[in-house]
Amino acid sequence: MDVSRPAHRRFWVLALALGLGGALAAGASAEEAGRFVLKEAEQNTFIRLDTVTGAVSHCSSRAGEWSCTSVADDRAKLNEEIAKLRRENEELKTRLAQARDDAPDSRLVLPSQEDIDRIMNLFEKYLERFLSFIRKFEEKQHDQAI
Repeated sequence: MDVSRPAHRRFWVLALALGLGGALAAGASAEEAGRFVLKEAEQNTFIRLDTVTGAVSHCSSRAGEWSCTSVADDRAKLNEEIAKLRRENEELKTRLAQARDDAPDSRLVLPSQEDIDRIMNLFEKYLERFLSFIRKFEEKQHDQAI
């Protein structure tokens, strides 16, 4: 078989990328054979998608040897951020539960009748002073008008 022809080369690239070489030798299951999806990017280069993990690789041939390199993927960063936020969330839940246990009784305490009377006396005193100020102001205005 002439491997240098493009049609044969693509077959071997596809077989290598799909792991059929090892799968045929090891008798792998049909599920593993469909794990990778290849899409030709340029001549003699392919993009490989791992359908199980979602990892994307760029595969190319240099000097007759095929190699695949991982493509930068933001998903790993997002997964790390999600894991970090989950840890923080659990930590905050734990702290909140502890704070509730340590908090003093936080029931609403209504003022007593004595407290209400004291406050009302203060309001009455302030209102009387304010009305007195207004009366003096009006008298001063009336005296200036005459």
